Amino acid sequence: MADPFGLSEGVKGLTDSLEASRNASKGLSQSIENIQRDGLDVANKQAQERLRLRREAEFKKQRALIKALESWQKKKQISDEEAKLKIDFVKKYGAKEWEAVLKIKLDIENLERKDNEEYQHDLKAVRRVQFWCFFVAAFIAWYLTWGIK
Repeated sequence: MADPFGLSEGVKGLTDSLEASRNASKGLSQSIENIQRDGLDVANKQAQERLRLRREAEFKKQRALIKALESWQKKKQISDEEAKLKIDFVKKYGAKEWEAVLKIKLDIENLERKDNEEYQHDLKAVRRVQFWCFFVAAFIAWYLTWGIK
């Protein structure tokens, strides 16, 4: 018997529509789960990065303490050696000669400081010249590329 009202076609269309809707909701659920998984992965990576940075900072802090102790030991050793040298030198040559040695030491330190200042000044001049060379080269490149047109 034929369906005069098209009821079976309507039911079939409704069933197909419900099936398509169900498949779409499955796909949407899967997308939501994937996005949540991606968010969890990002959160885990950030947590691992923070932990790594914290460990690295702690290591640097410990290393800084070790370096400070080593530096103090070197300075203490130098200071002790200078004290011993002073005692031996004063016994052998006298306090007046020790003052002359200290003056020579001061002159050497001043000369080294002056040399370092001159080096820094020369370095600044070289950097200034390099800047202007790069600037002129960039201008020429710009002019050859876009300025001639």
